[in-house]
Amino acid sequence: MRSAGDHRLGCLLLVWGILSVPAWPVAAASLTLKDLLDRSDQYHQQIVSVIGEAAELKTLTGPRNLPFYTFVLKDGDGSVTVVMQGKPELSNGDHVFVHGVFFKTRKAGRTTIANRIEATVVRQIHDTRQPLIG
Repeated sequence: MRSAGDHRLGCLLLVWGILSVPAWPVAAASLTLKDLLDRSDQYHQQIVSVIGEAAELKTLTGPRNLPFYTFVLKDGDGSVTVVMQGKPELSNGDHVFVHGVFFKTRKAGRTTIANRIEATVVRQIHDTRQPLIG
């Protein structure tokens, strides 16, 4: 038979476990686009984090009328397509951090899509070197 102390210990361990889960993605390889593309076989279907410039931003509606958006993440060494659910909080030309699953190739109907990140996090990176105006 379990005592009240055992029950409290179990609850304490459960709360500690929940609170120790990080809110920011930490288990991904942080890469340059060049590294990602040069070793695309190694990173296929793996969680990755990359930084680059957003371009060719498109907002679309998917099945069940759910919004999503796509954009090209680029830097001086290459580019990948990014897909993210929801409405974009970025514009073309913004520097962004992207975290998600990388696919070297993936079939979508009759089309084969190459070099795509299905993102779970897209965050705009603000340039802190510019002075505040006000």
